[in-house]
Amino acid sequence: MNIAWTYEHKTYTLSNGVRYKPDFLLETGEYVEIKGVFNFQYDLAKIQRFESEYNVKVSILQEKDLRRLIKPTPFVFEHLKQEWKARTKVRGMDNFGKRNPMYGVTQSESTKAKIRAKAKARFEDPAFREKFLNSPKRKAYHQSRIGKKTGTLVPRISLICEICQRSFEVVQHKASKRRFCSKHCSIQAQHGKTSMTDSGIRSLTYAFALTNSEQLFSAKLNQLKDIFQPLLDSIKKEYNILDIRTICQIVVGIPCSRKEFLYHLRSYVQNVRGATTN
Repeated sequence: MNIAWTYEHKTYTLSNGVRYKPDFLLETGEYVEIKGVFNFQYDLAKIQRFESEYNVKVSILQEKDLRRLIKPTPFVFEHLKQEWKARTKVRGMDNFGKRNPMYGVTQSESTKAKIRAKAKARFEDPAFREKFLNSPKRKAYHQSRIGKKTGTLVPRISLICEICQRSFEVVQHKASKRRFCSKHCSIQAQHGKTSMTDSGIRSLTYAFALTNSEQLFSAKLNQLKDIFQPLLDSIKKEYNILDIRTICQIVVGIPCSRKEFLYHLRSYVQNVRGATTN
């Protein structure tokens, strides 16, 4: 726009003691402040006080405003942003690690003495000391350091494990889905059922293969879940077994993938109906 500008021209001290350094001073006498995340509670009040006390105008631009400004131009916002970072090396853009002006800077002994004196004076106030030592936040912090749970706990319901008969607790909305206290007991329940239901599951699976042989031979390998879903639903309803790996272990003899399960059922259909079955 052919307007001359100066970056961070001067730091101003406001009447409340707060210091403020506007981002840009234009040759027109107007100030421009660029804000990524704008804190209206703090930043806006500070800018308005600066405008009132120094009788100037400050324009606040956020990213959406910058994008709107360059929309009619051939420039790309992200490219301009990276170019600005590379060319100006401004402190506010990249101040991590050694680029931070306070990196490696420690307080002087006089400053440390002031901090100690201020902290000591605050603790001499009985009201402050009592409030600090009995602060719920402080107590919760120390409890968390030793592994104790803090905060309001969600109400829990006690259940009895169907395998080991031990009592365990769950949150209320999960009570209808939990039958076992641990994954170990859940696996034991699955294995215990399969020892008594192997023949029934094999019969159900092979009957499914013969009935749906055309789908099995024309199936695409990325659609096997939908093809096997009716079989899984019937096994779940009849024997309450959900894991397809357990079903594969029963039918094929080893835990396998859906693709290997498909090949096994195809081979079974061919052996029953002949190698030309399609």
